[in-house]
Amino acid sequence: MPVCASRHGGSKSCSGWFAPRLACGLVVLLAAMANDGVGASTAADDDICKARSVLEELDARDRTGLEAILRRAAQTANSEAVLWRIERPGIEPSYLFGTVHIADDSLQDLPQAVREAIARSKVVALEAGELSRRALKYAMRQAGPLMVAHDRPLERILASDELEIIERALVNASFPREMALGFKPWAVTMLLTDSDCQRKKQQQGLRSIDLLVAEKAKSQGLSPVGLETLVEQYESLAQLPDDVQNAWLRSSIALHERSDDMVHTIAELYRFRRIDAVWDLTRLMAPKAGMTDAVLADLKNALVGKRNARLHVRARPLIDQGGVFIAIGAMHLIGEEGLVSQLRRDGFIVTAIN
Repeated sequence: MPVCASRHGGSKSCSGWFAPRLACGLVVLLAAMANDGVGASTAADDDICKARSVLEELDARDRTGLEAILRRAAQTANSEAVLWRIERPGIEPSYLFGTVHIADDSLQDLPQAVREAIARSKVVALEAGELSRRALKYAMRQAGPLMVAHDRPLERILASDELEIIERALVNASFPREMALGFKPWAVTMLLTDSDCQRKKQQQGLRSIDLLVAEKAKSQGLSPVGLETLVEQYESLAQLPDDVQNAWLRSSIALHERSDDMVHTIAELYRFRRIDAVWDLTRLMAPKAGMTDAVLADLKNALVGKRNARLHVRARPLIDQGGVFIAIGAMHLIGEEGLVSQLRRDGFIVTAIN
């Protein structure tokens, strides 16, 4: 039996993408925005979405190594829950909910505790308040200068076979082939998250947890507010040092053919409360990409650390008023600099609910 199932119970297999790019909300959104969800699949429907669990694969190959990775993830501060209650005398309780920004079959129903928390709230806040396709396209137009490179850096840093993978991925995402080499590495990394399977799921109506929260809020007459703009999220990635962008891109190229397996696995890690394992697993699965300790630290700081500070500052006025439900990527909750720890240092009582 796979390690995660044997330790935590639940489904028979440890199924659910562990690339660190899923720590932030713009990832799948950017791919969907580029493609518009209407790309035609070239494979029979039954063959499109046969994803395999990377955890099961590693369990069979190196159970001891996988156990070590999962044990480190379990030791990450505040990783044991995804729903937290925030309390302070004199104000209504608020809630903090960690999400993953993927559409997976196993994550299409909000837990009862989450639905009840939203029902008790007066305000619902997401990383980005407006998630419509129209808003995403507008943000992409605004961020255009951040994405384009006039000196064609991809030709300098990638081998011919890697460039071919990028060209195919961008053509599948409805970009002209001649545009492929004109993007900066971070922007190409975003677009490599797309696949026939993900497009099929979008067409079938599968939604990310963030969209499920937004729909629940709107059913109660609440309009979700955003803690960040999409352009701010893009700016965080555009500011990554060149060596970090390059290593991130090369790991994404190495894992591109397994993107559906990765989505499947990130959902598993989320369900089993081991989300911090994404960093170790990415390096393990793409060992030649150049993901050194220093590169991983810079990437994690850009995707999570710096944005934690911004999310915390913008969430505080809402929490001080009480009665707010905040849904952001689960990576922003965990660790000593995650929002759970930061709110406790602010004097709030933060209790694990689910």
